[in-house]
Amino acid sequence: MTTQRSKSMWCDDPLSLKTLPWKAPASHKRCAEDVRPIFWAQRPKSYIHRTKEWDDFPNGRWGNSSSPAFGELADYHLFYLRTRWKPERLRVMWGEELNCPEDVFHVFECYLTGNRNKNGVKVTSLPWNDDELAMETSLLTQQLAAINRRGVLTINSQPAVNGRSSSDPVVGWGEKGGFVYQKVCVCTY
Repeated sequence: MTTQRSKSMWCDDPLSLKTLPWKAPASHKRCAEDVRPIFWAQRPKSYIHRTKEWDDFPNGRWGNSSSPAFGELADYHLFYLRTRWKPERLRVMWGEELNCPEDVFHVFECYLTGNRNKNGVKVTSLPWNDDELAMETSLLTQQLAAINRRGVLTINSQPAVNGRSSSDPVVGWGEKGGFVYQKVCVCTY
């Protein structure tokens, strides 16, 4: 045991390991999930709702429109997604009134940097993302804030990673002893 621990081959907290590069699902039904497109990484509700009925890709809503599975648009479940925040809280976070584009840029910048907005409130979510930022975003915070300050609004990103350990607390995922490689990616409006 001591030899394994001294060589970093032992994990004292197995729950801290990520098997995939996104948060572990809270639902047991999703534990076998192994595919998630990058543009849904920060949109878990959308991802779950869009894929919950899939048995093959593409199926259901994104399949053949003449299929009986397509249904009426009024019955579409994504119309009923709700945020966990009350509207009053959202107005304080995002602003009662947007007078110019810079007001929107400021909301995005505050979300990324963790700085308080003009109302003195921390912006902890955006309309499509109720969650706080992923830890790996901290590797790009200053660059993303500068981009958003200039009016190019970022909605998703991942830092470049070159051979970090799969057990890295920020970008690691997968089986022990592996390495993570990924290109930088920034999605914008």
